Amino acid sequence: MFSGGGVRESGRTRVLVAFGDEYRAYRGVVAAGIRILRPRTDVATSTPTEIEVEIGRFDPQVVVCGAPGPADTGGSPAWVEMALHPGRSARVRVGARRWEVHYPTLGDLLRVVDEAEELAGKGEARTSGRRTP
Repeated sequence: MFSGGGVRESGRTRVLVAFGDEYRAYRGVVAAGIRILRPRTDVATSTPTEIEVEIGRFDPQVVVCGAPGPADTGGSPAWVEMALHPGRSARVRVGARRWEVHYPTLGDLLRVVDEAEELAGKGEARTSGRRTP
């Protein structure tokens, strides 16, 4: 369900936003916000049932998904599991760093995109957070 607007340009940060259809408006707003405020990104959307195929096809540096979502396999440099119910925190991973955020904002997601872009620019390994030779 690639909705990145065409051919993927090399050197651009790829972000996959995956929420179930019951949250399609939220999925669309998050994706649009990232596209508008970080024009150097390619953003695709999917549902949780399509996420594994989209990760294989789109190869995102950042995955933003709803909880409960697919398990973070470590294959993308950054992963955000958004809490869809009040009282739960979003779980965030960028490289080897992990933390939780209560009520994350679009600004919080943009910081994750920026950190993932910086991580990729430094030649960090995709799965381990270690520098590549």
